[in-house]
Amino acid sequence: MIKSKKLRRNKYQESVGDRFKGKLGPFRHFFSLFLWFGFVLVLGACLSRLYCELVSGRWFKVEQIDISGLKKLDRTEVLDAMGLRRGQSALEIDPLRVAGRLERLPLVRSASVKLDWKGRVAASIVERRPVAVLQCGGRQMLMDSRGLLFGEAGSAEKNLPPLMTGFCDSSAKTGDSISPESLEHISELLSAVDGSKWLSRSAIDECRWTRDGFTLTLGQKAVPVNFGKQGFDGKLAKLRNVINTLNDRGWADRVTRIDLDYHGRAYLEGEFPVPEPARGTQNGRADQHHRG
Repeated sequence: MIKSKKLRRNKYQESVGDRFKGKLGPFRHFFSLFLWFGFVLVLGACLSRLYCELVSGRWFKVEQIDISGLKKLDRTEVLDAMGLRRGQSALEIDPLRVAGRLERLPLVRSASVKLDWKGRVAASIVERRPVAVLQCGGRQMLMDSRGLLFGEAGSAEKNLPPLMTGFCDSSAKTGDSISPESLEHISELLSAVDGSKWLSRSAIDECRWTRDGFTLTLGQKAVPVNFGKQGFDGKLAKLRNVINTLNDRGWADRVTRIDLDYHGRAYLEGEFPVPEPARGTQNGRADQHHRG
């Protein structure tokens, strides 16, 4: 049987489908890229929707904020610095950023923040510890071991460290630091006091700094004791011997000034008894100075 022309097909003749594929060949990569871009777009929209549902849903909400290490800081002040609120999504919280906000508080030395998926935020704070109180004009500023002024000393505060005068003026403010040289002098003196084992910081009313060095005010009578600029360990040992000698002779209440800035000796001023004149001499006169 002979087929009609419409049914006959030359095996060497290109089919319609092949011709169509050939025409779409140059656009095949474009369509693939378009489909991939559409898939990514849809996936991103789905993930964005899921994130919004998580943030606005009841999951991962801040239900509790615990703060440890508070001694002088107020909890309300810390909460304000953290910038968190109850019911806030935990997914919006960056613990490192929150800790950085806390460390901007002058009284905070370091802080760490941890977050769990049960809605609990735990903040641990290490407050700065004052090692000295500096008289800056009419204000008494707390200073830490690094020389940073981090706040004012309250009038009702107890067990404050020694008062240092002569290191700053009225222009000093919270956040300022004293000079490295001044910090070195203060640190050397306090280290010598702590190492003496017999003189406590609380027994010192004032440490006055001048160009000649330190003058410490001690005791109920506020006796000034000149320490100079260096050799504090040896001068503290010398002071202990002076005090023991005064107590043995019953002259502790008579001394009005002590100067230890002498090599191998101490200079004392006070209302001391008149020594009896030596035999064969005239009556001696009262001498209010004594070298020991």
